[in-house]
Amino acid sequence: MATHRRPKQPSRAKVSILTAAAATAVALSAQASAQAAPMTTSDQAKSQVEADQAAASAATEQYDQAQTQEQTLQRQTNVLQDEIARQQAAVNKELGQLGQMASAEYRNGAVDPTVKLLLASNPTEYLSQASTQSRVAGSQAAMLQQLQSQEKTLAEEKAQAAQELTAQQSLLQQMQSAKNTAQSKLNHAQSVLSSLSASARAAVLAAAAKSQGTSTGGAYGSVNSTDNHMSVSQINLSGISAAARTAMEAAMSKVGVAPYSFGASGPNAFDCSGLVMWAFAHAGISLPHSSFSDESVGTLVASSADLKVGDIVVLEHGNHVGLYAGNGMLLNAPEYGYNVSIQPMSYFGSIVAIRRF
Repeated sequence: MATHRRPKQPSRAKVSILTAAAATAVALSAQASAQAAPMTTSDQAKSQVEADQAAASAATEQYDQAQTQEQTLQRQTNVLQDEIARQQAAVNKELGQLGQMASAEYRNGAVDPTVKLLLASNPTEYLSQASTQSRVAGSQAAMLQQLQSQEKTLAEEKAQAAQELTAQQSLLQQMQSAKNTAQSKLNHAQSVLSSLSASARAAVLAAAAKSQGTSTGGAYGSVNSTDNHMSVSQINLSGISAAARTAMEAAMSKVGVAPYSFGASGPNAFDCSGLVMWAFAHAGISLPHSSFSDESVGTLVASSADLKVGDIVVLEHGNHVGLYAGNGMLLNAPEYGYNVSIQPMSYFGSIVAIRRF
């Protein structure tokens, strides 16, 4: 440490010169300060990072919901397309049979008026006319009615398929927009953190994680944890269903290993609902890729006092979900920058729903 000594008093002339120099330095310093960007305080950085992370999580949930809906529509469209192909084949078969009938009658020198009208430019119009004509033979009438029914069904299915394809395109656009929003928010949070020193950055991240869930009240009351660390080996899987045990064992295998990733559902990366969906798939249970939708799966658990290991816990207004690990802890894919972890539920917002298999 440098020693500080009392300086000699300068002469009056030197004082004048130094005073002028100091004034100039102050003016220049003030001008430079006015031009420089204001420094971000730790509190400001914490607020900005928290807001960006919350917005990114909300956008991720929008992405997951749109993805689930798009996948459902894709399956429905595939079924419709198969049915359209079947109906088209049936229509083609009916038309072929009527064509053979017309050819046979032509070779015999007499084409039935019914067939003549059928082979006209508008068979549908013919059908409405032929239905009032007594000369339509019974077998031909039945065949034509069947053809009309099949054509009507085919037209309806094609219209429905077109609507669902349009809806799919809309959902895909929503997914891309949500993904862009999440990435933009994360980039902004990263730029804020990058402007801080390493120690300040660590402090902001720790404070943001702590303040995520200072309120754990609400309809389910408060769930307290006496310890903010828990290892996989400390999770007690006794007394729970076979499905919950299987799901927990799958999720436990990813703790500390698999990172959080936007819209991911395993096996090497997950978002929050993707981890829950992947874990229960090992138990033969199909869940939606959406924390909001997880509010209605399985059986309702009415009170947090009845929580069991393996229960699905939806928190933060439906924006987050994880698996209860016991002792007030949540096994979950927390957010960007974290691996699958076991964390206190007090890190997160109030409980929205508890569901059990």
